[in-house]
Amino acid sequence: MASLKQRLAEHGFISDQDYGYAVQCLLSAPGEHLRCLNIEGDSGRRRTAFAYALGHALGHPHVLYHEFTDPPPPPPVRIEPVTDPEEAPGEPPADALDRVMAEACALSEGEPAFLILDQLHEARFQTHIRIAEFIRDGIWRYGELALKAHRRNLLVALISDDPVYHSLNQLSFNLWLGDRERAEQAITPALLGLAENARPMLDGLNTLFDALGVQPTLEEYRRVVHDLHVNVNTPAQLRQSIYGWVEGIDRTHLMSAYVDQVLERQWPVLRAYLGLPPALHDLSGDGPEAGNSG
Repeated sequence: MASLKQRLAEHGFISDQDYGYAVQCLLSAPGEHLRCLNIEGDSGRRRTAFAYALGHALGHPHVLYHEFTDPPPPPPVRIEPVTDPEEAPGEPPADALDRVMAEACALSEGEPAFLILDQLHEARFQTHIRIAEFIRDGIWRYGELALKAHRRNLLVALISDDPVYHSLNQLSFNLWLGDRERAEQAITPALLGLAENARPMLDGLNTLFDALGVQPTLEEYRRVVHDLHVNVNTPAQLRQSIYGWVEGIDRTHLMSAYVDQVLERQWPVLRAYLGLPPALHDLSGDGPEAGNSG
């Protein structure tokens, strides 16, 4: 059976970290309340991508999503009073949160469901309290309705830029997801299928990545190294490949004079590995929008 890391990658989340143990702890916890995963870490949509991929990687047939920054609902429609009690309107229409919670409860009665509550920091504090009560007793209340979720079938994931309500945090398993995680295993020539003479080349790349403030995943390393072997002939082209393949690159910093200096110092090592002519190529020849001329 494929590892969780492999299954996450199949659903669009690629990482060198293995979150299998953390997810095992969440899934094996005693069923005293709904299982809840609080995904902490750097802001950005990487946490959302992880949550979506996790829901599918776990094989949940239903993955539901609610974001608290959705536009506000339209103003209510005026309803004229009626004299016949049988013609009186019933419960007011549920808002977006109530609708997704009702759907999650209903679906969980028959099959596993995975509910993502994103941008929770935008929600009112009262909403944090309601969610904590829901996780604790498995019942979502709005109006006069009380909807029950299946404790073992529904898994809730929280994403917030700010700390969540204390009681809600106490009911959750916390998982830290960095914007760029450092790999547990060092990138070596053997890991990339290269001979040992590629180590100086990797050291040069690592120096450049450190200067850019990024830690590429193994797959991103493979893509850049592939370009080095197949496409790169100039420092500017290497810069294009790095910008093209590595997530989180600040283009202004990539094109700065400081990175020029770092790249100029590392290029002779890379040039020697690639067997290129000894002349130093112009660092400003191509930018990240330019095509490859080699």
